[in-house]
Amino acid sequence: MLQLLHDRLTPTIIDGPKATFVFDSSAEPDVWFEPTTLFEVLTADLSLSPIYKAGSATFDKGVSLRFPRFLRIREDKGVEDATSSDQIVELYENQSHMQN
Repeated sequence: MLQLLHDRLTPTIIDGPKATFVFDSSAEPDVWFEPTTLFEVLTADLSLSPIYKAGSATFDKGVSLRFPRFLRIREDKGVEDATSSDQIVELYENQSHMQN
């Protein structure tokens, strides 16, 4: 799997973040990629984070994935089908511990 990811992502390396990328400089990656591949992940929970930015327009913090695990590459979907920040906020708010 690592070789597959390397072969697939290496041609998509870009020099830096695009203007549309929202991130905290303390979590800046070593390598930036053109968004071309959609991954399916499983997470234990969603939590508020001062570093990660998904949903930060709704909260004063972003929402992060707790213990994310890679499941597969979604060959049947494009990056435009990725879960949006609004959907992540909805998932966070619908967690069972948030309803108590």
